[in-house]
Amino acid sequence: MQSSVRNLTQPGNVIIEYNFHELERGNYRLEVSSGEDEDQIYKAIEFGIKSPNYPSIKTPKELARPLAYLMTEKEYEKLMSIEDPEALKKAIDRFWLSNVQNSNKAREVISLYYERVEEANKQFSNFKEGWKTDTGMMYILFGPPMYVNTYTSQMVWSYSYNREDPETNFVFDRPKLKTKFYPFDNFILRRNNYYYNVQRRQIQRWLSGSILSRPF
Repeated sequence: MQSSVRNLTQPGNVIIEYNFHELERGNYRLEVSSGEDEDQIYKAIEFGIKSPNYPSIKTPKELARPLAYLMTEKEYEKLMSIEDPEALKKAIDRFWLSNVQNSNKAREVISLYYERVEEANKQFSNFKEGWKTDTGMMYILFGPPMYVNTYTSQMVWSYSYNREDPETNFVFDRPKLKTKFYPFDNFILRRNNYYYNVQRRQIQRWLSGSILSRPF
């Protein structure tokens, strides 16, 4: 965090310039406030340093990161330790083909997976890339829900007509309400035993290629 204070003794317009060099990829927030208590003036703006390809993903490193949802922790660590882009791309291809075991079907599965990653970036980006959010993860693995009900402190995604089925309805909690100091819609998935069972089955659909014929 970088901050500074300026004491202004004369009325009028003031221009203050900040120079930031070679910021790392990520999301940033610039806040300006003046006065105190009820007389305070507060303004903020968010901006992100992202890949030139964003919201789509094209480089081997970008393609590798979202595979965290399909891999074991050890598999993912091994994949992400590969520094050479060409070797990393080959490792990604081996992962898909060794699981789907049909090159034509694998191409369709890969296309669908990364289409959802891109759409998650478009729909759910807040203070981090959309695919990294819980809503983004659910969208990638399960696709768009049939129904969405949003309340003050939570949101429910339903994947069936039965709103009481714990295996097809997922609850997201909003831990902090959006304010001028925190202007993000951030929802956290409420995880339980039902969710983990459904998640495992869904991952297997992706790895076997059956996601093409049975999305959920």
